[in-house]
Amino acid sequence: MPTLETRSLTDYAVLWEVSSPDGYGRSNLVAPIEIKVRWEGSRQESGNPQNTIEAAPVSVFVDRGISIGSILWKGRLRNLPTFPLDLFEVAGYIAMPDIKGRIIQRTLSLTRYSDSLPEVDA
Repeated sequence: MPTLETRSLTDYAVLWEVSSPDGYGRSNLVAPIEIKVRWEGSRQESGNPQNTIEAAPVSVFVDRGISIGSILWKGRLRNLPTFPLDLFEVAGYIAMPDIKGRIIQRTLSLTRYSDSLPEVDA
């Protein structure tokens, strides 16, 4: 039986984890892996009282710690196109334990990323 932390993770995402920075201060990414997630939110836009358009936030629940700056794509690794679109960058990470400190809910907040990946380490 799956643990309480992973029971609700019914979606899949491809993760490019951030590696150490190169000599120019840019971070490279490691090879992609597939992880189970619960993806909430979308690329929908909404208006605010100042009459400007804002992108709705995307929250993703995961079963592990993921570094800020990592890249996610919603879908399975086997379905990953050569040039993936709809990439998201991890902008925030929250790990919230239960009252006894045994179960941890991990939540990522994502922002839209460009449609091209930076260099990936082999």
